[in-house]
Amino acid sequence: MSWEFTPEFDAGHRAALSTGKNLVYVAPPAWWAILPLFHQLLPTADVGLQTVIVAPDAMGIAEGAAALRAVRAVAPVYAVTGLARTGRKLAQNAIASLVVTPADLLELLSRSSLALDRVARMVIGWPELLLQLDQGNELDTILAESGKAQRLFTTTDETLIADFTERHARRALVVPAAQIPEVPAVTVRYAVTDSIGVAGALRSVLDVVNPRSAVIWDPTHESRDITDGYSDDPSVRVLQIGAADSAELAIAMSLPSGAVLETLNDVARDIVVLVRGYQVPYLKAVSRKARVLRLPGEADRARDRSGRLREEIRQLIAQGCGASELLALEPLFSEYDPATVAAALAARVGTPEAQPAEGSPQAWVHIRVNAGRRDRIRTADLVGALLNAVGVAKAQIGRVEIRDGHSLVEVRADMAETVRRGLDGLVVRGKKLAARFDRR
Repeated sequence: MSWEFTPEFDAGHRAALSTGKNLVYVAPPAWWAILPLFHQLLPTADVGLQTVIVAPDAMGIAEGAAALRAVRAVAPVYAVTGLARTGRKLAQNAIASLVVTPADLLELLSRSSLALDRVARMVIGWPELLLQLDQGNELDTILAESGKAQRLFTTTDETLIADFTERHARRALVVPAAQIPEVPAVTVRYAVTDSIGVAGALRSVLDVVNPRSAVIWDPTHESRDITDGYSDDPSVRVLQIGAADSAELAIAMSLPSGAVLETLNDVARDIVVLVRGYQVPYLKAVSRKARVLRLPGEADRARDRSGRLREEIRQLIAQGCGASELLALEPLFSEYDPATVAAALAARVGTPEAQPAEGSPQAWVHIRVNAGRRDRIRTADLVGALLNAVGVAKAQIGRVEIRDGHSLVEVRADMAETVRRGLDGLVVRGKKLAARFDRR
């Protein structure tokens, strides 16, 4: 075991990358974890945009670009945070690689700011997250526009994107850089933060846990001096590669792989992981049990909150959130303080909704499922899943509409949340379902 992440690339993988063949790279949904892939790429002498990296969330754009700027094969790297400025940079041929969300990339295409048929490499970062957000059509359009560009897909599990890979990168080689353990053995606690607030989260963890000794694992410490402020505290130290460190607490500053997590478990009795919101499902997959570590914040000063409302929110958190909800909320954290976002959601949770009369049209709710005709899904498949797997009575199921890329399932309002959670993550005809409320 090692906390140094060094995936092996054999001769076939290197040959595929050098000759422009397609490849699937299995790694945690974290930028540091895919750096070894980019270090294997060969630099090109061509001038102009050569590589487009599609990222799953807007908040990770700048973080991804910062991580990749040290890679010679793709530098200079530019993060798309403004379309007008990006268009000007592209016109000046001042960018070799672009880190962008699907929505912004499509907008740049519509403005004729770039032509994907001239791009040498298309990197799709963790497409399973994008597919959960029903952005499959956008990805199909982007890859169709990219022509014969080399396709590199990063994913947490190659089986999650098997259909996607079959359509866009047939017979692609797979590099299993970090597989999810079949039987996870490590228990962790975690706190959700962002790249800006990670230093403050580190101090809060130390204050809340108050360990006698602590080690810090940070795969990106070269770009962030995390020892600053702890030089006079001998109980806190950065984990040294190969050293026989041991401590009461290990703090992972980024999402670890399953192998790294097991090594941290050998180093310390207690592990706390600082993660982004969309990384929580992966952390739960590689650990035996993952519990939230509550850190103090602005919400602690809101003493006028009712106890009943707090308890209701705790119950919602305990029930778990999917990657789609977390990804949907993350862009708001760049516009508002997280406490403000939480307050708005709390106000919505605390507002009772009028209960419609039984049998009225308003008593039905639509659930949107990310599977349709293209996935060979039939009405009988979804009805059978509701009856047998979810446990819904036939009288509580309404109309089921099967469309090309998704389906709509009509259920009684009082069973809506049960149905959504029951369908979410369920595998039907080889397709892992993602279910959410349809807000039409």
